[in-house]
Amino acid sequence: MAERQDFDAAYFVDDLSMMPDDELFALMQTLEGESEDVAVEARETSDIFARIALVETAIEDRFPGQLLAPYKEWHQRRTTV
Repeated sequence: MAERQDFDAAYFVDDLSMMPDDELFALMQTLEGESEDVAVEARETSDIFARIALVETAIEDRFPGQLLAPYKEWHQRRTTV
């Protein structure tokens, strides 16, 4: 996923709210991978970490009180299959 200079958090949150759980979890996995490629000196200007925080919030809103457990369980199932 290429970073956009015109990242619109409100639009991104709206998109997240319409995603099924599997798509939301897959996006989180993709963003985590992309975050590993962000150079330390570019972290201040990268929107990857803001996106990750918004996806985390969306997951926690869907699964109250479970933090990221549903994502971690999904990730575990995908890596063991």
